[in-house]
Amino acid sequence: MRVGGLAVLIGAALCILLLRAWSIQVLHGPQYTALANQQSFRSVDIPGPRGTIVDIKGRPLAGTTGRIVVVADVDALGSIDRTGWHASSAGADALRKLSRLSHVRVSRLVTRIQRSVVRSPFAPAVVLPHPENGLALYLDERAADFPGFKVAGQPARSYPQGALGSEFLGLLGEVSQNELTSPLYKHARPGAVVGQSGVEATYDSLLNPGLPPAHLRVDSMGRIAGPLQRTDQRSPPTLQLTIDAHLQRAAEKAVQDGIALARQNGRNPTGGSAVAMNPQTGAIYALVSSPDYNQLRAARDPAYLANLYRDTSHPFVNRAIAGVYPTGSTFKPIVAEAGLSSGIITPSTPLLCSGSFALGSTIFRNVEAGVYSSMTLSTALAESCDTWFYRLGDLIYNTNPTAQGASIQQWARRLGLGRPTGLDLIGESGGLVPTPAWFKKTQHQDWYEGQTINLAIGQGMLQASPLQMAVAYAALANGGKVVTPHVGGAVLRGEAVTPLVFKPARKVKLTDVQTIRDGLYEAAHSAGGTSSSLFADFPIAVAGKTGTAEAPPGDDHSWYASWAPFDHPKLVVVVMIEHGGFGAEAAAPAAKEIYEAYFHVKTPAG
Repeated sequence: MRVGGLAVLIGAALCILLLRAWSIQVLHGPQYTALANQQSFRSVDIPGPRGTIVDIKGRPLAGTTGRIVVVADVDALGSIDRTGWHASSAGADALRKLSRLSHVRVSRLVTRIQRSVVRSPFAPAVVLPHPENGLALYLDERAADFPGFKVAGQPARSYPQGALGSEFLGLLGEVSQNELTSPLYKHARPGAVVGQSGVEATYDSLLNPGLPPAHLRVDSMGRIAGPLQRTDQRSPPTLQLTIDAHLQRAAEKAVQDGIALARQNGRNPTGGSAVAMNPQTGAIYALVSSPDYNQLRAARDPAYLANLYRDTSHPFVNRAIAGVYPTGSTFKPIVAEAGLSSGIITPSTPLLCSGSFALGSTIFRNVEAGVYSSMTLSTALAESCDTWFYRLGDLIYNTNPTAQGASIQQWARRLGLGRPTGLDLIGESGGLVPTPAWFKKTQHQDWYEGQTINLAIGQGMLQASPLQMAVAYAALANGGKVVTPHVGGAVLRGEAVTPLVFKPARKVKLTDVQTIRDGLYEAAHSAGGTSSSLFADFPIAVAGKTGTAEAPPGDDHSWYASWAPFDHPKLVVVVMIEHGGFGAEAAAPAAKEIYEAYFHVKTPAG
């Protein structure tokens, strides 16, 4: 009986043990495995490689390469308590030794470690993000003499096209506290590297891999016991731009040539810009701003980058989208549409083109003082007669004096001036279309007839960017569709292509726009046309308008706004050379170079 009872007890105990073992291994096995892994591994945030950026033809513009950094083993050099990381005695000695070698203050090295620990306690802390090559080799060869430090690699941007495209690619940098509160960076975490400008910023959520976690094995005391093991090897998608790298390079050269021409003509240009855009879709093929900067060097050389912020020529300002200027005569087609749509003039209405126009005691003068001829709209556009448009502005004002010529401002805004265009790059300026109400509020003066007359030739307080003028001329070319300009083209994931969609801002009804188009064609082809010396024999029919905008105390700004081919527009080109003189002297020749590159026109030798 005793033996039998004992057997029953032993059997029951064995059953309980077997059931418990089954429960641990089968029912709760995943849970205990996860707990064991949590105790054996620590999660470490390591920056991953960003998505590639390519041009419209698939040419790589920005990729990923590795860069050398010096990292610190946080655990080997100190310890972490409730107040943060503190160097041990041996760690402090090692930091002082590295400081003497790298010429970086100990306090800065400590700060970099402490900031890294806050973000990810077990991640290697980057203490020298841009070590000189000699220093990196020295540390790598003498690793035993510098315990706690290691030369390592980190993902970095590469630029296969070299110093091309700083106007739209943009720079990278660690996300700031202020940026973390911005909707643009709502996906980012402290310590992440994000786009600070250009498409790197606009499309950061697409290109940015974030901080994909890696695992680090630790012992029972929490000390590092193994190498980093990456767990997430997924790559971000590729961003395809509408930019054509070959046309971009040609447009950059064209702007530089335009600046050089202005200097040869005795002008003092301070910069230039250009936009080459599809007038049907708003896709930007080239976007140029000068002076610019070398983004390849800016990504690798902290001293060069720091000097850019102090550069008085403001190379970070994208003049094509953020530079705003009086437009000069490139504004005249907009004034013409204001007159036509309101019925104040018709395509055949004759107005006098004379050497001057008097408004009371104020004399408004024409560039050609000796001219005296009756002209219709198309001829006035072709020959860019200022007094003809002074008279049109006067008619617009006096037809409805209570409106104070407001139809000019209304048409300017309808065609894209006076507000941001919606471009997918940050930093765009809205410019200014001055109205009587604005003038009263800001200048504390009434709007008089003279302001409208001055506005009629693109002068006064009017301010527009080259991009805005490109949008306006695209609408004239395509029949009234005000496009949304963009540089983003598509998202590529393997073989899958997802186009980015940019709907037009609006559609406006244009009146007798063919007359305006004819005038711009004649400007580039008729004997008296302001740019006919450049385009009369050009194999592609160009329609374009020169602009010479007063900009005291410097020289006049040189503008050229255009499209081609005339009957089937494929490309809008706007060039602006700051203080470059007459539009035909600097901007128009630069525009011709861009057309030559786009249409593959070879310039005759000599």
